[in-house]
Amino acid sequence: MPSTQRFSLSLPKSRRVWPLAFALFLAPMAVQAQEAQIAPPPQDTVDTAQPDPPSVVARISVLNGNVSLQPASVTDFTPAGLNYPLTTGDRLYTDNGADAELETGQVSVRLGSQTDLTVTAMTDQLEQFGLAQGSVHLRTFTLDQGTTLELDTPNAAVTVLGAGDVRIDVNPDTDTAVFTLLAGQAQVEAQGFRQTLQPGESLQLTGANPVTPQEVERTQPDDLDSFSAERDDSYQDAASSEEAYVDPNTIGAEDLNGYGDWDNSSADGGPVWYPAGVAVDWQPYRNGRWAWIAPWGWTWVEAEPWGFAPFHYGRWARFGNRWGWSPGPRETGPRVRRPVYAPALVMFVGGAGVTAWFPLGPHEHYEPWYHASVRYQNRVNENLAGNGAAAFYNPHGNGSGQPSNANRVYVNRQIATVAMPQQSFASGQPVARNALRTLPPQLASAPLLSHPQVTPTREIVASIPARAVPRQIARPVLETRVPQSQPVSSPATSSASEVYTTGGKQPVSPSHEGANNSELHAAPAARPLVNRAVPPPPSPSFEQQRQAMENTEPGRPLSPRQMDNVRENRPVGLPQQQAPHFAPPPPHPMPQPVVHAAPAPISGKH
Repeated sequence: MPSTQRFSLSLPKSRRVWPLAFALFLAPMAVQAQEAQIAPPPQDTVDTAQPDPPSVVARISVLNGNVSLQPASVTDFTPAGLNYPLTTGDRLYTDNGADAELETGQVSVRLGSQTDLTVTAMTDQLEQFGLAQGSVHLRTFTLDQGTTLELDTPNAAVTVLGAGDVRIDVNPDTDTAVFTLLAGQAQVEAQGFRQTLQPGESLQLTGANPVTPQEVERTQPDDLDSFSAERDDSYQDAASSEEAYVDPNTIGAEDLNGYGDWDNSSADGGPVWYPAGVAVDWQPYRNGRWAWIAPWGWTWVEAEPWGFAPFHYGRWARFGNRWGWSPGPRETGPRVRRPVYAPALVMFVGGAGVTAWFPLGPHEHYEPWYHASVRYQNRVNENLAGNGAAAFYNPHGNGSGQPSNANRVYVNRQIATVAMPQQSFASGQPVARNALRTLPPQLASAPLLSHPQVTPTREIVASIPARAVPRQIARPVLETRVPQSQPVSSPATSSASEVYTTGGKQPVSPSHEGANNSELHAAPAARPLVNRAVPPPPSPSFEQQRQAMENTEPGRPLSPRQMDNVRENRPVGLPQQQAPHFAPPPPHPMPQPVVHAAPAPISGKH
């Protein structure tokens, strides 16, 4: 499968073309965008010393069986949900007989039964995972230049060097990790040991300090191999002929295949996707719930199985009696910028005891409610703000709690505003069950908000106990044993012994009532994970963040500097006040993605 077609979508069997509707709808919006420009202030006060949020997340793309999530800021496990965005510090556990998949747009991680996986780092430069026990397929389709992909185990760290597929099996009972390269190239490193694997090679490492390497034979394909092969087939089908419709690095775009129709005749030259099988009164950002995920804070989690890409990229508009999603014009040429993930492309409205929002339409500027730089603001709105539309940045608004484009007329405000009680919103309750059936009259003239004026409650991050948890409840810790300059040791010795794989046969963990505990074993002592790359520092606890928000700006995520202050038990301090301004274009071109050769066919794929 060519890596350049990773997320292309299949050509729909039927196409609905409404050029007149597109023209009538989009023409006045360009005028509105021109009229909405706001004069820039005399000086840019944006704090550029603090890092931007990453442009990528690892969304949960497949869930089969009992799968549990431990968010980065809490100690409790809760049931994992489809399309939930994972970032640095989040942890997944699959119960006996369960499997799952994470995907980042360029990488898919397929988890087998009884697997304990942590997203150690998820940044634009480093995608790092920690495998404490169990089995995964680490499937890479392409890597941007300058991006490192690493998976850490208690025995060694593996760095993926390009497009390919590597399976990793970790058995805490025998203190072993097995690395099997199916396609591409990968480097395994441990204390005093380094070896580059070639396709078809399997390497078993025992212990950690010192480590004992041994080349082994691969066992017969098991359930995880079959699951991974099925996912490859699914991606292949979705990437057949529709790359022109949506950027191939748009996370979740492959799920649109089979759930709707595309039209490529919009007045502004971009494609539009129409969901199929939705209710007559369906509207965006109503069938789901709000989550709290740092550093973005308020994050929308849609209930529909296709509901990731259309709610974290692009814009929604109503054409005739249907809602359509526009991903924006496809960027072509040798330099293709990776689309920037956004937690929700909406504008918030406030009232007494009520939080409301509506989806942004085409050509309408998205203003983050979290800390972000001018460069980030430009990128997240790239190709979507419209020709001549003001590109300005102001997460704090104008100092009054309103966004800097508060006087603009928004096309979706009168037809798609959703409101719910503040406490239901703050605790992450399902919106469809808690939304107000009749909007309060005052909402029609209520001011727009730069962020919801309510602090999230603990229920938004951990409300329901999970049915299964790992044997080791405590989070895995890292132990850097692989310095950048370490000498390379001799390759592993060859052996005819079989690889020990989990394949659903590892002892199941102790868990909450209702889980499958038929093979319960005592947990071995926790082992630190061997890492090479240094991940970001862990997040402060949710309770620490919540209290800090209450003392500064309720409802607004803490800035990176404030998070550092919380970690170090320093006064949190107010975030820097920032005034609206026109954002200049990025001073330097973005890195050009490196497209690797397609990996060889997967051994054992069927």
